[in-house]
Amino acid sequence: MTRSMRRIRSSAVLAVLAATLLTACQTTGAPAPSAEQTHRPPPTATPASPLSDAPGRVVAQNKGWVVRAHPATKTGSAYCYATRADDSSPLSFRATAKGAAMLVNADQHAQAGKDAESRLTAIFPDGETMALEASPLPDGGVVVPVELPKYEDLFEPFMRSRAVTLQRDGGGTEIGDVNLGGSSWALAALDECRILHTDK
Repeated sequence: MTRSMRRIRSSAVLAVLAATLLTACQTTGAPAPSAEQTHRPPPTATPASPLSDAPGRVVAQNKGWVVRAHPATKTGSAYCYATRADDSSPLSFRATAKGAAMLVNADQHAQAGKDAESRLTAIFPDGETMALEASPLPDGGVVVPVELPKYEDLFEPFMRSRAVTLQRDGGGTEIGDVNLGGSSWALAALDECRILHTDK
């Protein structure tokens, strides 16, 4: 075999080897995901609302507040909802036959999550403070669930005060000063609406 033929043969072998390596790289692709990536839990979904999606009917209105009764539907339970008449307040209140909630910058259907917990601190003008167990929402709002036996005890400071400052996580994000004028009437009317217009 001549020297020129050996050179041609060597070049052909190198070309075949390079093509084989290139094919292997292309078929291998990106590295396999790590165990942490493979078993990473899905993001927590916002709890679906069990409440009625029917329009509310105004059952009481006074002192700058409106209370609406939302009737039950086939897929949702009845509830009552109290909010400022001009929608100027981040604070609203909701009551069903089984419980109540204080909502801060939250939709009236918002539900407290089972896993996420936070703390909402209410600071009243007389210096009284109240730490509330709350559930943060993905959109930045907060839900404070209230058991019916504790309804009056928890809301009593809100009913007798004209304003409150709300802070998340005991001094974290300050939601700000909230006007509570007329809240005593609103919370009493909300409870009456709950008794008269929600499912037993």
